[in-house]
Amino acid sequence: MTLQLAAYDAIIRLAAFGARAAAPFNDKIAEGLKGREGFKARWSEQALAFERKGRLIWFHVSSVGEFEQAKPVINLLSGRLGPSLEIALTFFSPSGMRYYRSFDSSKKIPSIKFLEYLPVDTAHNARFCLDTLRPDMLVFVKFDIWPNLLIEASRRKIPLVLVSGTLSPGSRRLSWAAKRFYGDLYSRLSAVAAISREDAERFERHSSGAAEITVAGDTRFDQVCQRVDNSSVKLPAAIAAGGRTWIIAGSTWPRDEEIVIPGFADLMRSHPGAGLIIVPHEPTKERLAQIRGALDASNLSYHLLSSLVDDSRLTEPVILADGVGYLAELYRAGVLAYVGGSFTTGVHNVMEPAVLKLSVFFGPRIDNSYEARKLVDLGSGKIVETARDFSRELGALISDPALAEAKGAAAAHFVRNHCGAAVVCVDLIEKYLKRDTQD
Repeated sequence: MTLQLAAYDAIIRLAAFGARAAAPFNDKIAEGLKGREGFKARWSEQALAFERKGRLIWFHVSSVGEFEQAKPVINLLSGRLGPSLEIALTFFSPSGMRYYRSFDSSKKIPSIKFLEYLPVDTAHNARFCLDTLRPDMLVFVKFDIWPNLLIEASRRKIPLVLVSGTLSPGSRRLSWAAKRFYGDLYSRLSAVAAISREDAERFERHSSGAAEITVAGDTRFDQVCQRVDNSSVKLPAAIAAGGRTWIIAGSTWPRDEEIVIPGFADLMRSHPGAGLIIVPHEPTKERLAQIRGALDASNLSYHLLSSLVDDSRLTEPVILADGVGYLAELYRAGVLAYVGGSFTTGVHNVMEPAVLKLSVFFGPRIDNSYEARKLVDLGSGKIVETARDFSRELGALISDPALAEAKGAAAAHFVRNHCGAAVVCVDLIEKYLKRDTQD
């Protein structure tokens, strides 16, 4: 472990150097570096504001998706422990921090008293963060555990819990080069609330039985259901008034659009009443320009979402979302959905369209998503790899509304049937909080 940790530290230092070199050419990297400048002063200042009347739990999340998984747990914990609970929340990704600050109403949760970026994972920074916050527990989400932070917290006997834990069969953490290193890290966790029995079994094998492993399910199911059931968002009336059969292409990357845009152009030849709403994963000026160019190349007229008002007369078959925070609500307008990411790092959130009774389509890389794999098994999800696949498969369901409705209903039932993970996670967290008090 000592040799592997030294190698990890060298990689971290090299990555930090590479990030600084790349920052002038990458806005996201530059944003992350700027957000971490002078972090020690901010951490110290915010930590002084803690009242420390009860328990302080540090939640670390990577980005938007992991925060969505943490939210139901934070809400339920806040309800159970009341004003005695204080929460520190850290993000790794600038997009997660940006989303939280600008669009997410949960920033109003009174128990969240601290918000910051997680600094570079060096041993020195880990010691500083733990000395500053002095948390009673550290909660990681999904798979975003950081070795130096975890090891230092373990040495201090701080309870460590992983919620919505995922360890996919193809994870690089199971490769021959990393398996022993991460196995040691997993063995330092107090408990893991895994999203499935298969994930739990992999954690059990690779943690040497040291951590308590339980199957909780994925808290994103809880968050998705709560968001759908409590939403008061009203979509622009122009979308409904257009009378189109809307396909929502959410969280798209360039490789997704290479399939979706020409595929939709082909689909319109047989289904002229179809419509497409494109919601890029990161709607930067460069990405929006790229998508507009692709739409022009396919002779598809479009309307920007930001310019739609209720009395807009929408004649264009395509709407391009040019902001963030819309996607979960836009799925309400759809009949079918395509979810992006599965030609790059892995498919994004398929539960948001599924709970709204939409059949879901995506590319080939879905090993990262338990729910995408299950939707395929149910027949409510399908892989499309070419523009022709897109046109053919989505066109078949548009031609058969009854079949589309049945597949969508099965997708929604699957999501609803998996709610309740947050309760299991909170029970586990409270168990180790009490154990820590007794010790």
